[in-house]
Parts: sequence; structure tokens; C-alpha cells
Amino acid sequence: MNRFIQTNLGWRRSIAGLIIFLTMALVACGSSATATPVTTTTTGSTPVSQPQATSVPSSAVSARDSIVLVIAEQPAVVDALGTGGGISQAVHHDNMSDPLTWQSGDDQRIVPTSATTGWEQVGPSKWRFFLREGVKFHNGEPWNAQAALPSLAILASSENDNPSYGYTGGFTAEAFDEFTLDINCTTPCPIFPNTAFFANFTAPDFLASTTEEDRARQNVSFGPYKLVEWDFGVSITQEAYEDYVPAGDHFEFQTPVIRDVKWFFRGEPQVMAAMVKTGEADIAWDVGVDAIDTLDANQIKSGGSAEVFTLDVLSMLHPETSKLKVRQAMAHAINCQEMIDALYGGNSVCRGNIIWPGVIGATESNTAPYSFDPGLSRQLLEEANYDNDTVLRLFSRGTRIPKQVEVLEAVQGYLADVGVNVDVNIVDVQGFLDRRNCRAGQAVADLLSDRGSTKDAADATLEEMQAALAAANERGSTSCATAELIENEPSNETLDFGRQITYYLNCSKAQSPFCDPSPGGIQEQLAPALAASGDERKQLLEGLADFVHEQALWLTPFDLPVIYAVDPKLNWQPRFDRRVRINSMTFSP
Repeated sequence: MNRFIQTNLGWRRSIAGLIIFLTMALVACGSSATATPVTTTTTGSTPVSQPQATSVPSSAVSARDSIVLVIAEQPAVVDALGTGGGISQAVHHDNMSDPLTWQSGDDQRIVPTSATTGWEQVGPSKWRFFLREGVKFHNGEPWNAQAALPSLAILASSENDNPSYGYTGGFTAEAFDEFTLDINCTTPCPIFPNTAFFANFTAPDFLASTTEEDRARQNVSFGPYKLVEWDFGVSITQEAYEDYVPAGDHFEFQTPVIRDVKWFFRGEPQVMAAMVKTGEADIAWDVGVDAIDTLDANQIKSGGSAEVFTLDVLSMLHPETSKLKVRQAMAHAINCQEMIDALYGGNSVCRGNIIWPGVIGATESNTAPYSFDPGLSRQLLEEANYDNDTVLRLFSRGTRIPKQVEVLEAVQGYLADVGVNVDVNIVDVQGFLDRRNCRAGQAVADLLSDRGSTKDAADATLEEMQAALAAANERGSTSCATAELIENEPSNETLDFGRQITYYLNCSKAQSPFCDPSPGGIQEQLAPALAASGDERKQLLEGLADFVHEQALWLTPFDLPVIYAVDPKLNWQPRFDRRVRINSMTFSP
């Protein structure tokens, strides 16, 4: 075993039979998302246990009306329009907010929510949504097309850290009538409903009268649960929203039968699992593979995450990581398979990309993991004239995935072995977001500000993007500090590489580590790929995914399985991703 794992990480061998157990517990699914809301299945990044039922009877009852949930960290905000990502978004995005559309947990079809009753495409760049009548926000404000517009104006912008733009891209919204909403995409958007499942809403009067800072600690949406109290750093209390309007008989949009909800935040997976084991909590995730030997078999459920773990490599601004051969050298320096065998009992898959076969754009070749070849790494670094005195900065948020520290230390050790020194920094969520959101899009925003322009970075011309990149490269940074390596868990619930190219290959996106505004370059290739459908879309996205693989833009991607510790009396099944809807749960006697 590699000394970086054995010595630095103190790895302990997984329990006997772990791989056999997980193989039996996990069920794979397969096919891809489509451009219209039809029933689909998915080939996720990890095998998934699928729920069988698609609806909950209106007479559903539960033996208990309260639940305790435990996750690793509290959300950065609970604002429906605020940042999400990872498990912590379950608190606000999954349970206090209902989005424009939803990807059904049983078969991944796109379904209406309490916000909508349906939709239709009325042009290449235009979708019409029919809103559900009788819905009220948690503060009593009515839901209608006009009420949706202020939230949509925020969600359509690339210059804030909202949860939706990276999926939908830019758009404008207008009220067609009281309960009909038109979405006009800035570019053709053939799969818009498949991307709108983080388009959440906040009551318009509350939004207008409350600062962003104050909204961070509040949630005034119309999801099945509403906020009661946030004991910062300790717990969040919610209660069932008594005026919640169900969306037909879909099992994830029912009136809650569990009334009282308490979330606790514990950074150690073993502590989380122990809380379920002793009855202090009813469900905890992600408890990781090491928790399996501490729990009874009926206390374990497993599912997918629709995510990979990776490190964004800053391919701009920095004199070394902007070199292709340096990035390739780092990719070949890491023994991914050894790492996941040691740390995750082999229950993951190494990738050479941030997507996997089954996602539109992915192929076996452009997702194949990079070979472990430290000799080649040293050769590439020599050819690149790498400055061995360089210290690359790696920033990560705490307890984002099980064994996160061990993974980062292993990567640090592998890279040091070939002569690449890395300084690992694990910081709080806000400190992490500040670093992550200071990349390509910030460079464009800086230039526009310097020129006195008030337009959004997404509206910048190629000339402005070129000038922004040149200015930032000359300074060696944007107007704020970033890092050469940023921990990331990019998700792909849409099963379409368009989500990633919008977010991570886009000069206008604040957290994009890559920007190519050259004539005919990647920036100009994004719009045609996103506008295409069918075989043309597949071909164009595969070309972009080939580019990502060849350029080694992400370091050591591997799939993220999710292990849940659960009370055996809790009636619930994991999704293909890690979204959790408490109103789909009941307790048996």
C-alpha cells in the first residue's frame, strides 16, 4: 500500500464482507435524461436503491409525528435563493422550498411541484409554465406569476451564488397571465424543465424588504416545512407547513404526516451513526463505509449522489497550473484506485472526468481514469520547466464527504512525491465559497466594473472576456483571492454535460476555473452545444468532454456513494441523488 495512505492517513482495513454487502445493497439504474418531460431512468455515478411506490395515499399515517435528522454540517444559509450544494442543502432546498420542477425520486422523470401543474415549449428559447392556484408562501403572501418574478430575476443571474443558474443558464421571466409564467432563455434551451429543480422562490414582499444578509438566516418559501428556529452551529428546527398544497398524488409532494423536524450537525460520521444506533436520531447521512460495522443490517441504506469528488485545477491566472503538461503530470501522479480501495473499501469508481457513462456527452474514453505513472509525471514536469519552489494552494470546506481529510492528505502526498508541493487549507463554508467564487466570472465582472459597465458578466462580449482574462493573467489574480486547487463535488442530476459546461467552462461564471474566449474557442462552442438536441447535442457535448479529459482540467475524480444510517421503522428509500424529502416519510409502529 502506498505510504501516503498508510502513514499519513492511518487507514484501517475495511471490515470483512463490506464489498459483498454493498454490492447486494446497491441497485444500478440506466438511461439518460431527455429534452422533454418524459419518464426516464438513469445510469448514475454509483448504484442506487430505487423506491418502488410513486405515490402516497391521502390517508397516509405515521406512528410518530417527529423526526431527528443528522448531517455533517449546517447549511451556509437557509434562504431559498441562497447557495446550496451537498448534503446540507436538504435542510432548506429539499424541505422548506419547492422548485419550479422536480426530478422524481423513483424514475427520474420530470414532474410538477406545488409551484406548477405543467409546462410546454413554445419556441426554441421559450417555455410556458402553468402555476398551481391556491398556494401561499409561509408568510401568507399569495403565489402567482407576478410573485415568481423577483425570485426568478435573482436565479437568472450569474453574478450571485444562487442554486439554479449553473443548471438553467440565463433567462428572463414574464407573467403571461395570473397563473401562467413565460421563461425566455438567453440562448436556446431544449431541456429547460430538466434543469429547473433548484429554481426556488421567496415571498416577493419579504424579498423586497429584507437584505440578503438577513435573508440568509430565514426561509419564506412554500415548501412542506417552515423554519421555526436556527440555533446556529447546533440545530435547526422545522415544523410542517399547515397550508402546504400537495402536487397531486406524487409521493414527494404530499402533506406532511411527520409534523416536527429537528436537524443536528455532527462532523464525525461515526458520531452520526452512533446517534442512530442509540435512538438519538432517526436518520443520518453520509456516514461512510466505516459505519457499516457499527450498525445492524436493517439500519443501513445506500444510494447514489449523482456527484463525483474532484479538485478543480485553475487553468488560468497561475504560471504553473495554466500549463497543460503540469496538469497532466498531476493527473498521472495520483493513484486513485489505491486511494479508494484504502479509504472506501473499493466502493467507488475512478474517473478521468466529472461525468460518467450514461450522462449525455460521456464516453468510455473521455471518462477513463488517468493511469498512475509517477515517472511520466516527473518527465512532464521537467518538459514544462516546472518551478519546484512553487507551493500550490488547495482549499476545501470541512466534512464535505467522509474521509475528506484523508483524501486531501493522500493527494498532497502523491503530488509531493513527484515534486509538486501543495498547501492544504480546510476552512469554513463561507471562507471556502469566497475562494471558489473568485475565478473567471469575477475577472469579467472586474473588467466590466473598471469600464463603468453595469451589465451582468453573462452578457459580456468576447472582446470583454478576452480583455478580462488578459488583465487578470497580468495581475496573476482577480480582485479577490482564489486557489490553484479547489475541492469540488460537481453533480449531474440532469444527466447531461450541459450542466457542467455552463458552470465550469464558462468565462462568465464566478467559480469557473477555466476560460477560453479566443475566436472559435470553448466559450463560443458552449451556446451551440446547449442549443442542440438529439444526436447533434450528444456529438457536441462529447467533443467538449473530450477536451476536458485531454486538458486534465480536474484532478482525481471519483464517484461518491452515500451511506445512510436509519431507524428500521422509518419508511423511506434513498434517491439516485442525495435529496431527501421528509414529507415522503412515515414511521411504522
